[in-house]
Amino acid sequence: MLLPLLPSVRHGGVLLLQESDMWIWFGVAAVALILELLTGTFFLLLVAVAAAGAGVVSWLGGELAWQLLAFSVLGIAGFVILKSSKLVRRGSKSSASRNTDVNLDIGQIVYVADWTPMNTAVIQYRGAKWQVRLDPALGGPPAPGSYRITDIDGIVFIVAPVSGPDTPPTPSSA
Repeated sequence: MLLPLLPSVRHGGVLLLQESDMWIWFGVAAVALILELLTGTFFLLLVAVAAAGAGVVSWLGGELAWQLLAFSVLGIAGFVILKSSKLVRRGSKSSASRNTDVNLDIGQIVYVADWTPMNTAVIQYRGAKWQVRLDPALGGPPAPGSYRITDIDGIVFIVAPVSGPDTPPTPSSA
């Protein structure tokens, strides 16, 4: 009973409905929903649904223990469903700079004709000149040939050699 001045319904001395509890749960649900819209996560949506469920239990006359149970069960069930779905991924295996859904250049083949001593080069790609750098994980001096774009560091493509013939790509594929 957070606000004892609001009306309540009692039956045989047992508190059946405290209207203030219901409005507090619905208020928590509304605040969580507004914060969800501002942050774009799904976790506050779970809090909003769980709080609304607890508010319904309060409206139906459930005591505080049942309201808390409904809030907990709905919150945990929603969390389990959310984590088992593909909507939330735990720890992306690659950063956005290596993600082909974010950078369409990842995986493309380029031809490097000449390397500098610093393992960098300038290439012609998509109608413009781009700077490339050999993947630091690779050892040895780079040789002219075909390379695959594996990462993007700012405006520099990180490349790794492609196994196969060392021929420049045709204009239609680059």
